[in-house]
Amino acid sequence: MKKVLVMGGSYFIGRALVNRLLKKGYNVFILNRGSRPVWDGRIQNLICDRDDSEKLQRVLRPYRFDYVVDVSGLNGQQARNLCDALPSDTLKRFVFLSSSAVYDVEHLAIPFKETDALAENRYWTFYGKDKMDAESVYREHFADGSTKLIILRPPYVYGEGNYAQRESFVFDHLQKRLPILLPTSHFRLQFIYVKDLAEIVCRLLERSTLSHLVYNVGNREAVSCMDWVACCAKAAGLPAVCYSYDYLQDGRTVREFFPFYDYDNVLDVSRIHEICPKETDFIKGLANSYQWYLENRETIVFKEQVARNEEQIRRKLGLNQ
Repeated sequence: MKKVLVMGGSYFIGRALVNRLLKKGYNVFILNRGSRPVWDGRIQNLICDRDDSEKLQRVLRPYRFDYVVDVSGLNGQQARNLCDALPSDTLKRFVFLSSSAVYDVEHLAIPFKETDALAENRYWTFYGKDKMDAESVYREHFADGSTKLIILRPPYVYGEGNYAQRESFVFDHLQKRLPILLPTSHFRLQFIYVKDLAEIVCRLLERSTLSHLVYNVGNREAVSCMDWVACCAKAAGLPAVCYSYDYLQDGRTVREFFPFYDYDNVLDVSRIHEICPKETDFIKGLANSYQWYLENRETIVFKEQVARNEEQIRRKLGLNQ
């Protein structure tokens, strides 16, 4: 059984990946702070805060892994800590889950390609910059060794266990029969289903040869924000009531009432679809997300300020009558 370490691994993307790796017969280790219980007895949980460099070295040095997948890495310092702690003599592949937030989106044409320029941008600011720094650390560390580095850049990930209030935001409005405010720009969004992302990681670990270092990962088709809401409604079997709102005219920002930044986040995903051509039907994936929402909605804490903003906007637009 090949040993794989998943940095993170206890919820959403990490959890989906761990479940897929277990199904494929890997000996799975996860490293996190231990705040969530392990849900499968086959998982070996290494408990450590990855920001604690010295303890990370003590925890990891006794082990030799065939593969490592860094789901939780946020910045260059966390990447350096892991590189310093990780024995690499047996390590065949290292996968880093980066983000589409690294692209210089304000100066690029869509779809963004893996070879496009990277830069901190006004939408993602330090989050994208920190992901860029982590990519750079891993590139330098694995440049001359035998370990193959793979960098994945997803757009928006959706599916069961999504802690980001995106599809659950819409489902909650549908359940409560609340109108959904849409920005007038109707920008385009690209998604990837969390289980598809997990399968992609597994395929890249198992593939004998790889032509590229970096892969954009996402569905082939992007959707407008209006179409996204419509797809969520179709998956839930509930009607959606939407109103366009010119937030700029009111001096607001889009994130005050809608869970995405106002720009076209669309990637060229042709590279990865040559390797992994299958993707989950969008409505089916959203239906699975809706079922998860129904089973867990009592535990989801929605942002109170967003709800207050919406109430103010609806009152101004006369939608509360």
